[in-house]
Amino acid sequence: MDTALDDRADALYRRYLGEPERDLDVYLGFALFIGGFALGILGLVLFGVEQAVSGARPVWWLREIAFVVAALGLPTLMLGVTVLLPVDRRASYAAGAGLAITVAAAGLFVSVYPRQWNTTGGTDFALQGVLVYAVGLVTVIAATGAALVSYHVERTSGVPAAAAGDGEAATADATDGEDEEAVAEQARRDYEEAMAGADVTWGGVEKADVSRRLSLNPDEIDDVDAQGFDPENATTTRSSGSGVDAAVSGLDAMRGGNEQEARSEDTTGDSAAALAELRQQQEHEEEQRKQERSPVERLRDRLGLD
Repeated sequence: MDTALDDRADALYRRYLGEPERDLDVYLGFALFIGGFALGILGLVLFGVEQAVSGARPVWWLREIAFVVAALGLPTLMLGVTVLLPVDRRASYAAGAGLAITVAAAGLFVSVYPRQWNTTGGTDFALQGVLVYAVGLVTVIAATGAALVSYHVERTSGVPAAAAGDGEAATADATDGEDEEAVAEQARRDYEEAMAGADVTWGGVEKADVSRRLSLNPDEIDDVDAQGFDPENATTTRSSGSGVDAAVSGLDAMRGGNEQEARSEDTTGDSAAALAELRQQQEHEEEQRKQERSPVERLRDRLGLD
């Protein structure tokens, strides 16, 4: 039975207040809380019974017990609350001191009641007793209120102030100690991951192979009229003595040498002009590509990527 009650108390404490620092705080706190509540109820019941059974003359001893029990019930209950809360133990000590003062006031009440309590004749200790009890009760209330406020603040912030300060300092030190190379490496990895599946374009236009090679066909360059070499079309001409120069000129005309030289010079000149124009076009496209570099390409150059 005791084990079941202990488990029940632990479960209630963990549910509403968290993990206990000591089992003694759980058991003592619940005992004081329940005991104070029971004393208050018992004091009210005894006072009601005294009023019911008393006739023309009050039952002083029963009324005295009712007053003492009821007076000690409230500070005992509040001390139990202070002990249960996971706060500084100084609050519990202050509440305990207040309860001790109320017990002293209750002892004074028992020693003088009813002959010297609220009487017109003789020495009256009612004022002193009430003042002492008030000091003790105010002390208990102040300690319990401080404990409740402290617990609420810690629960709202999540961690105690000291722990929070240590955490912030550690975070600041970690931030100040970051390695720049590690940051750059992380940026490089992020860039590579982002560009892994990307279709890179150059200035908004897909990259294409603009390198062209000039192909020259020797057959076309050396394409000459070979009809003059056909023996069937050969014409025999006899000169009566125009001289050697005239004979050589005639032979060149028969071979078509002048036509071959002219056609060869024209074809070579056209090829050179086409090659020069192609090179200028390639240089112009390369210069335009450099001027229209995309942000991605600039980032690649900055990071040193090929």
